[in-house]
Amino acid sequence: MIKKFQFICKPEVIYGPNSISYLPLIVKSIKCKNLLIVVDKNFSKTEFFQEILNSLKKEKINFFIFDRIEKEPTTEIGDECGELARKNKCDCVCGIGGGSALDTGKAASILVTNEGSVKDYQGLNKVKKPGIPKIMVPTTAGTGSEVTFTAVFIREDIKKKAGINSPYLYPDYAILDPVLTISLPPNITASTGLDALCHSIESYISRRANFLTETISLNAIKLIWNNIYTAYIFGENLNARENMLYGSFLAGLSLANAGVTAIHSMSYPLGGKFGVPHGIGNAILLPYVLEFDLKNDKSFSVEKEFANILDFIMPKYLNKSDNYKANLLIEEIKKLNEKLNIPKLRDFNIPPTIFEKIAVEALEVSIPIENNPCPINKENIIEIYKNAY
Repeated sequence: MIKKFQFICKPEVIYGPNSISYLPLIVKSIKCKNLLIVVDKNFSKTEFFQEILNSLKKEKINFFIFDRIEKEPTTEIGDECGELARKNKCDCVCGIGGGSALDTGKAASILVTNEGSVKDYQGLNKVKKPGIPKIMVPTTAGTGSEVTFTAVFIREDIKKKAGINSPYLYPDYAILDPVLTISLPPNITASTGLDALCHSIESYISRRANFLTETISLNAIKLIWNNIYTAYIFGENLNARENMLYGSFLAGLSLANAGVTAIHSMSYPLGGKFGVPHGIGNAILLPYVLEFDLKNDKSFSVEKEFANILDFIMPKYLNKSDNYKANLLIEEIKKLNEKLNIPKLRDFNIPPTIFEKIAVEALEVSIPIENNPCPINKENIIEIYKNAY
């Protein structure tokens, strides 16, 4: 069968321990006069961040700091950040932190050059003009936002989460420095790492996957699977941190090209209505959506894909049947969630009576639903929520 596809890797990537030292060089190379730094509040208190600021001061780079990122951002936070950038005539933005800081920085970039509010651009291809140059520095190994065209915000007025999706959101530069991830506490290491694992698995089984994204996804899965528990238990293990950051980057690259599946659609209402952290929501749902896909696999293609994943991460089962390996993969994911102390849906005081309502909202996040390897409807989603409860 002939497949037509594009593959996009937009940012120039600098990778490796202490690669953050290149930030002043990048800022000067793009002739930035007023740099906006968007940073996680927690990371802004670290010695790492002070060293970054000192390196910028040494090069006489003028900058402004927005450090109000404490959790998943609302549209109001995005607007505040954008207004700071407009007010100070910022002509370059650097996001430093987890996905929330990176997404807020990306949104601020386009708000400088486009009128209005974050909520005006939530949806697909609503941004009219390119933003100011964007440099992304992830301090978690999770979202892959440094290579994607999406920035996700919660609308508190309607309790919904939605993304700005535009090619104008692709970052121009990404600095991947594993040293900056060492300060991550275990719970954030787990939730962001499992978010990256979801990205890699979903992009592998997505209907839009191709031979290039599949190769990248498999390598991302292996890097994350083999290192997440070590990074969780031994946070200062630089080798594990390095492999996690590389795996997260690859997962982001693959999802930007192949997309994600129903897991993300179902996770959005959990975050928008009940404040379930994005990575946690994805991790909770992952094995149960995979169970649904395997059960409803009519062509055995999903079974084969799951078996391929297990072969890649646990080659000792190569001689087992595809069905055995597919089911084992799901069980191993459940065990990993337990090892990393991931809660259940019931731990967030979500009443099961709401499942029908949020199932409808999940279906409205239509593109990941369409990417799911098996067709999925409202009743299926309700059942998955119940199984994950």
